[in-house]
Amino acid sequence: MRILFLNNLFPPLVIGGYEIACANVARALAGRGHDIRLLTTWSHLPLLADQPAWVDRSLDLQWFIPHLSPEPKVQERAIHASFCTIYPNTLRLLQVVREFRPDIVYVWNVAGIGGVALLDLLNQVKVPWAIHLMDRIPAELKAHVPPTILGLFNAQGAELYATARIISMSQHLVDEIEQVGHIGFPQGVDLIPGWADETDALPHEPYLRDGEARFVTAGTVRPHKGIDLILQASSALKMSGREFKVDIYGDGEIQRYVDMARTLQVDDRVSFKGSRRQPELLKLYAEYDCFLFPTWEREPFGFTPVEAAARGAIPIMTRNCGASERLVDGVHCLKIERNVEDLIEAMTMITDRHVDLEAMGQAGHRLGTSDLSFSHSLDRVEAVLRGHARDWQTALADDPKLPLLAFLKHNLSLALRFG
Repeated sequence: MRILFLNNLFPPLVIGGYEIACANVARALAGRGHDIRLLTTWSHLPLLADQPAWVDRSLDLQWFIPHLSPEPKVQERAIHASFCTIYPNTLRLLQVVREFRPDIVYVWNVAGIGGVALLDLLNQVKVPWAIHLMDRIPAELKAHVPPTILGLFNAQGAELYATARIISMSQHLVDEIEQVGHIGFPQGVDLIPGWADETDALPHEPYLRDGEARFVTAGTVRPHKGIDLILQASSALKMSGREFKVDIYGDGEIQRYVDMARTLQVDDRVSFKGSRRQPELLKLYAEYDCFLFPTWEREPFGFTPVEAAARGAIPIMTRNCGASERLVDGVHCLKIERNVEDLIEAMTMITDRHVDLEAMGQAGHRLGTSDLSFSHSLDRVEAVLRGHARDWQTALADDPKLPLLAFLKHNLSLALRFG
């Protein structure tokens, strides 16, 4: 298949699992012999030495920019560009569709790149397209664009997605999009959960080596990931006299949490290890007994607890986050309510061996190397794309009026919003 990926970010510029997953799927499908092109944005970071030739960084990015002006009008214009329309991006997508003639366009995260106009263009040219939801992107597009302007792009409700194949990593996410954005998908949704890369897995080390419990977490170091809860629970465990350590990998509000660890007097138990590339993290997980994931309840899924479980590190996770749909409490993981008391209790179950660590670790490993393995998920993605790809009238994309219509919609949206 000729597959055109469309995403706002691509490594080395990443925020979390969404961008990494897109890159991994694109590389893997290219490895299976598909003709890939990936349209994304510039990066101010040095490009990876192994960046594929099929990555096209010609889109502009109007969001995720540090030090955005505090001026409200400037912010509103940036929001409009990010979620509604950036004319050069719309024009560039049209050019790539004309040149590449994809069998299917595989859309990922279009926040920050004028998402509404881009999806409207795909509908106008009637190219088959699918969208892989790892966050509530449809609800965010709708929330940041006034209804009258959405009408310009036939995007007031589910119409924008009526011809798309929808992939979501959890039912939890689909429900949130419907509840928050009032957007349903009557055509149905393919649920393909987060996965673990099962290649190069190291054997798990013995649990509670030298009588010490080894906890780990990885990802963005911010409140919604539960870092405050982890530090507070660590303080309680230390005061109880238990032997343990907590290693935190990732970037974010590091100084804030370093200070908090000192205040709670757990800086001798909690270490901030900085950011690591995904392959390194996957190997490191085998050294830990337990992965801490007291994330916010709206977590769409979360790759990291599945990746850790596949390496034998038992997840402690928020009971109603997306990944909880796939991991069974007491079998693959320990599920908690998102509060410090429940987290303390679960961590104590690990330190005191109140659960069979070996059996739970083996169950997580089996799940992460079978149903939740990357190769299994990739098979399903490939099948979904094949099922939706079809011959389409490529002449529709050659209509010389399309750039003019996109230009008209873009400028009319600005006039309606800003006068």
